Amino acid sequence: MTMRLTRVTLGILLLLAVCCSQATADGPRGCAPWRPCGPGNSFGGNRLIPQAGFGADFRPSCSSHDACLAAGVPRRDCDRQFLHNMQCACEQSRHPILCRMQARWYYTAARVFGGLYH
Repeated sequence: MTMRLTRVTLGILLLLAVCCSQATADGPRGCAPWRPCGPGNSFGGNRLIPQAGFGADFRPSCSSHDACLAAGVPRRDCDRQFLHNMQCACEQSRHPILCRMQARWYYTAARVFGGLYH
């Protein structure tokens, strides 16, 4: 029950962050390498979205995803690469299986809510 509640809460937070924020990109190709995961900084935005999963850092995956979208690559292709990059990062985590589950949630949020943002 607690895991289900956590997933619902994460989904709601992601939805609110997507709907209530705007992106800022200062680095090359519109995205700085340190850009945190999440759609922006309003309403808590990036501070509400965990930046890592079980020891794996998802920030480079988020930056690559933003750069991919900015380059005009179809969103579905960028989202698939986003998932692949996060899963690769999970190989070095403390709990790779749990990390990959978290990566799948991020991917799902990007697929479901990313169209509102992009």
